[in-house]
Amino acid sequence: MSSKGQITIPKHVRDALGIEPGDPLEFEVRGRECVMRKRNKSASGIDWDSVYGVVDLAGRNTDEIMRELRPIRAWDE
Repeated sequence: MSSKGQITIPKHVRDALGIEPGDPLEFEVRGRECVMRKRNKSASGIDWDSVYGVVDLAGRNTDEIMRELRPIRAWDE
């Protein structure tokens, strides 16, 4: 690891995962281990990074948007 916390991913690992420069990666800490993987599209199949900043939120905050998106339940009323 470099003094900046950077690591070099060996070529055989990059090849096995299909990783290229600029590809997004995600890291998961499992106890004393770290698992790295190439980040895929969301479960919905939408690549949210590609649409970041495209949606006009009309000044609404996250809580307001989530209230609109979530289904209404009887105990919420």
